[in-house]
Amino acid sequence: MIRRHSHSEYKNRKASNHYRINKKNASYIIFVVFYGVFSVLAYLVFWFGCFEQGKVAQTACMSACQHLSTSLMQMLLDSELKQISMGAVQQFNLDVIQCELFASSEPVPGFQGDTLQLAFIDLRQLLDLFMVWDWSTYLADYGQPASKYLRVNPNTALILLEKMKDTSKKNNIFAQFRKNDRDKQKLIETVVKQLRSLVNGMSQHT
Repeated sequence: MIRRHSHSEYKNRKASNHYRINKKNASYIIFVVFYGVFSVLAYLVFWFGCFEQGKVAQTACMSACQHLSTSLMQMLLDSELKQISMGAVQQFNLDVIQCELFASSEPVPGFQGDTLQLAFIDLRQLLDLFMVWDWSTYLADYGQPASKYLRVNPNTALILLEKMKDTSKKNNIFAQFRKNDRDKQKLIETVVKQLRSLVNGMSQHT
């Protein structure tokens, strides 16, 4: 479940896909992303086919993938997005996979290896961390050149985890006596504290 600010706060704004989320589909702003990602990728396939010069097409393709990756990350970390469930993260992950498949399909000839896929590397590592719930590895390897999650900034991870912590607390109102729920909540709170320590350490060294 994802909770945004109430609709009344936006009633005077012009309706847009970004805010057009009623109670029925409020579980997922990424419904908009899902539809938008497919539309954007279909458009890019057509658009890149119109370029005659390879270098121009390559530059445009890389810029488009980088912009799409940045936009998706910003949506995930949006301060107006107050809560996000693991189910929503999983669906978001499927949308990012579509972007990665597009990047690996050689939409424009001439890219070497996985150059284009690297536009989504920050998102991929962040989502892998949350999907696998691999905090022990992340915290143990943080700062190491060979870290599996080298591209995951502690502050980014903290922002997303705190959105999930709020959801977990809300869901635990009637589940507070279940051991698994208690253990998960304790783990989240422990990881949040450790991430805050990393973030504070970074700020002291800047």
